[in-house]
Amino acid sequence: MSLAQHGSVSWRFGIARIDRYILERALVPLTASIGIALVALLLERMVRLMELMVNQGSPVLLVLKLLANLVPHYLGLALPLALFLGITLSATRLSVDSELDALQSAGVGLTRLLRPVVWLTLVLTAVMVLLVGWLQPLTRYQFRALMWAATNSAWDLAVEKGSFFNGIGNYTVLIEDIGDNGRTLKGVFVQQRKSDGGTVMMTAETGEAGRLPESGQIVLKLRNGRRVETERASDKVTVLSFERFDLPMEVAATDPFRDRSGERELTFTEMVCQLRLQPVADAPPSSPPWPCSAEATPLQFKGNRLQSEMHARLVRVLSLVFLPLMSIPLGLASRRSQKGAGLVVGVILLTFFNYLLQFGEKAADYGKLSPWIGLWGPWFAMMALSVFLFWLVKERPRDNPVETMFEALERLRGNVIGSIRRTFSRA
Repeated sequence: MSLAQHGSVSWRFGIARIDRYILERALVPLTASIGIALVALLLERMVRLMELMVNQGSPVLLVLKLLANLVPHYLGLALPLALFLGITLSATRLSVDSELDALQSAGVGLTRLLRPVVWLTLVLTAVMVLLVGWLQPLTRYQFRALMWAATNSAWDLAVEKGSFFNGIGNYTVLIEDIGDNGRTLKGVFVQQRKSDGGTVMMTAETGEAGRLPESGQIVLKLRNGRRVETERASDKVTVLSFERFDLPMEVAATDPFRDRSGERELTFTEMVCQLRLQPVADAPPSSPPWPCSAEATPLQFKGNRLQSEMHARLVRVLSLVFLPLMSIPLGLASRRSQKGAGLVVGVILLTFFNYLLQFGEKAADYGKLSPWIGLWGPWFAMMALSVFLFWLVKERPRDNPVETMFEALERLRGNVIGSIRRTFSRA
């Protein structure tokens, strides 16, 4: 559907048709990019989690819970790039289909076209605040807690071949040989002490340790063995041979997982609270400052990690702000240049910007660089570049900023080569 079919001045539900048209153009690649990125990242992590959980005998439900806790993290990574792709591709299509020329002939400038994109960016910025400020810290802690629970049960920590193990309720277990990280068992002996004083003894040639899908409880799947039960009151002995016997094990509880304490596991409000408590850690006030709760206590952090984490989150949230100003100029490809040139340049710029943020955050963690330089410096540089690109394409709509940049680089290369040749010719 073309822009002419939409019209440019009609209104419906308070939104101009031109705004709806531009949003439709941007939302299709945006949602597709988010979906593809999430599927690709989650599939890669799912393979690694499946290998780990199979070795631990964990149920598939646990893998799904772990993947669900990774969604906010990967969504925060995919959202800025998806927004850039959505705006850039929509601007490219407007330019290539000559719809931009028609709009400008009708008196609709780039500033007017920027309005729906800005509203979309503000909505996604609010989503980014929710992700970075609350969902990512909470799900990061939950992911680590689930991994710890799956890999640190009493069975995984204490069972050893050739040694008696008594950490399973009223059971005593002896295993001759163990393989596959404690999953495959050979020469199994199990003794159960009954409440009436009797005993139940089981032996099996082989066995397998797994977990029930519903509760995650450990169960021993014994193969080819015997079960001998004695009653203390009557001295009655019952012998049962079996090919398969599933024995649920009440494993003794391990120590609980630690509380949320790392700077990457704190929400925005908790980080603000800790920042306000840190200066008075040696002499806490009579009442905790806002937004701290009554039970809030100052935590210990290495170096300047709390401050740099706060700055890094704010920078990543506000990184969406300059994307419309950068995406529209890079997407407006002229007819004599390749359509993908602006897209490639934008991806390179965003990748370089991300690496600069990672370097700045690490340097700020150890106090080697101020967050205002290491984190906000790249942000202000990208913001200035984006404003300049938008101003350039607004004042010179027929020019492509990417093409202009390549021409400038080509002139610079020619000048450098010419200077070198003149220098050697004089010599």
